[in-house]
Amino acid sequence: MIAVICAECGEKFEVGDEFAGLTEYCPSCGAMNDIPDPEEPALEVAAGETPFEEIPPTELIASPSFDSTTKHGIPAALWWTIFIAGIGLFGVSCIFLFSSNWEDRHIQALSDAANRGDVLMSDEDYAGAAKQYRIVLDTVGRRSIDSAFILRLIDHSRHGEAEAEKRLHSPAAAAPQTQPTPAAAATQPGGEFHLAISSFQRHYEAFATFVRDRPVLFLDKKGNWRRRRFFVWQLAYDPPAESDSPEILLKYDCASRITGPHPDRADAAHDDNFAEDESPGIVHCQTRFEFLSGRWVIVHQDADPATDAIAAVNVRASLDDFYVLERLAFQAGRPGP
Repeated sequence: MIAVICAECGEKFEVGDEFAGLTEYCPSCGAMNDIPDPEEPALEVAAGETPFEEIPPTELIASPSFDSTTKHGIPAALWWTIFIAGIGLFGVSCIFLFSSNWEDRHIQALSDAANRGDVLMSDEDYAGAAKQYRIVLDTVGRRSIDSAFILRLIDHSRHGEAEAEKRLHSPAAAAPQTQPTPAAAATQPGGEFHLAISSFQRHYEAFATFVRDRPVLFLDKKGNWRRRRFFVWQLAYDPPAESDSPEILLKYDCASRITGPHPDRADAAHDDNFAEDESPGIVHCQTRFEFLSGRWVIVHQDADPATDAIAAVNVRASLDDFYVLERLAFQAGRPGP
């Protein structure tokens, strides 16, 4: 016989061995009781403890190890937050890469490549010049460009590459056997005239690089210090006719970019972030040079803002700084060769 204690009322009763491992009614209260099997080893349970702790179903569902809202150990709310943030970051990156910010980040490199092409063309390194112009065209590619300055660089580089390729594949002109010294050339018929043109040509070829590499400091209307960097492109001039006082009309386009405001002059002097456009963005310039007493002298300067530009700043104030650089670049008023 197997002795059983009712789990409901505590009444003791006995059942036959054949009921071992089954359930049986309590004769006193009728509750069902599990009949132990005497042949199974009993669990060693410390005093005051029950062999198993019953966990309510609600607590089992709320347990983190059984959380049906988790994915790979990450709560669903955090998972979706990360996912949405990733999409947002991707969208911001696309806007940054393909918006006008691209133009702001590449305008300096494009201008440098075009200017290097101009310098190499003047040095008759046509292969190197073509390579620099191609850098501009390849960097822009098929990208849509809004900046008028970059559009001018593209057009200039396209024509520059074509001209460099043309000269690269054309028969080389025979070099003269001897080169007269400047003093001897000046004594030859028309020698002074040709030396004057040669001097102007050297400064003309370095003009764009000269002004770009010399930013100027200025005070804005609010009394803050800034730096202004000028850009020059589309240079052209007609060879002058030989005369006692030859004249040259130089035509080019000019634009500038400025840094942010600084209350301290020293801080502005070290700021190389020329990120802000001035308006109007393009100014068409003409400067007339005359060769007098062995030197080039500027006799007239004229500026015309682009017709589609918004005259939001004093153009003349900006160009005053620029004309100082122009006089230095062409050595106007200095002794000639």
